[in-house]
Amino acid sequence: MVLVYYLLTFKHFFEIMKNILLFFFVFVVSYSFGQSTDRSPYYSENGVEVYLNFRDCISPERGTAKQYLFIEINNNSAVDIKISFNKEIWYDSVCQTCNSSSLEYKINLEVPANGKIKGDCDSKSKSLKIFSKMLNLEGVRQLTKYELKNISIESIK
Repeated sequence: MVLVYYLLTFKHFFEIMKNILLFFFVFVVSYSFGQSTDRSPYYSENGVEVYLNFRDCISPERGTAKQYLFIEINNNSAVDIKISFNKEIWYDSVCQTCNSSSLEYKINLEVPANGKIKGDCDSKSKSLKIFSKMLNLEGVRQLTKYELKNISIESIK
């Protein structure tokens, strides 16, 4: 009787382990396919690359759930650079910033040699992010198009 109990327990143990391994395998495979490693730059010139990435920013303590388009600038050159550009942003197919004289949409940044800067959810600065949409509200304007115009890169001496 004890032997039967141990055999059933042993068999049960292997069933549990099989299920755990199956879950782990499915998780790893789905995670691998969900991650894109092929990032192509929005803009690239003389070792400077600009990437754009949508990301959700959810803050339960503030009760907000927003999606932003984040800008990342990689300076792969051996010199510090100054980069400038204008953000042209369309919400619900209407350009909100075209021909705007507001300095909020004229971006001037410095990036150290072999360095990078990028926007994130916690940044107060709007320089490296563009609001896309509210994730928890309906009927709010949504980003429909974006362009970085007049991109200029200068070496800092």
